[in-house]
Amino acid sequence: MSPTRIRAALACAALATVLTTLGSGTAHADKGWEETAAQGVTAPTPSDGGNHCLSSEGVDINARLSIREPIIGPPNCRVAVAWKPWVRVFPSWGTAADAATAVYPAGYTPSLPKPFDDFLLKFLGVRITQDIGTPQERSYSFGPEVLRLVTIEEGLPFGNFASPALPGLRPGTHTTTVFFRMAFEHCDGVGTVREENCLPAGETQYTGNTPFEVVKKHAPDAG
Repeated sequence: MSPTRIRAALACAALATVLTTLGSGTAHADKGWEETAAQGVTAPTPSDGGNHCLSSEGVDINARLSIREPIIGPPNCRVAVAWKPWVRVFPSWGTAADAATAVYPAGYTPSLPKPFDDFLLKFLGVRITQDIGTPQERSYSFGPEVLRLVTIEEGLPFGNFASPALPGLRPGTHTTTVFFRMAFEHCDGVGTVREENCLPAGETQYTGNTPFEVVKKHAPDAG
């Protein structure tokens, strides 16, 4: 079976597993994760004994994506325990529902008719860099397995992502940055502005340098 057919088959299999989306109904809207804290939603921190990262709608992302470790990503989820593994979750990628409704920038032609199938065909994986630009900088590369779940909201498909467990860090403030790796340019079919609606071929920065805290786990009270 050719790579195109394999990844197209993957798209069909993934779309068969449809649950309520973690994001909003507009493609790429939950990229606001990196900058905007949810209002009125507070998740228990790992130091309190609760590995529960809540989305802005109050969805338990740990439960939804079957993740046991502390999640780093949304503003409510920016605390990990020293020397303990953690998981990087980053904003979803959404596309138009089908070829009939898709619109593209001038000069772009998708490799597959359905925009989300086109994304799956071209998505090679991610590089996650911690403490970028410091002597402690370290990067980890992963393949398409970081796509954990495909969800549908208002008829639009969204890919929801999470890294495998990453090594624990020393206490203090750290940063984490996600880079996408694409085999070829992909456009989402939602709009015609390349800078907003497309992922270029090669590697491109997908998130900001997201800060988070690593804390010592509190010992239980005596007595």
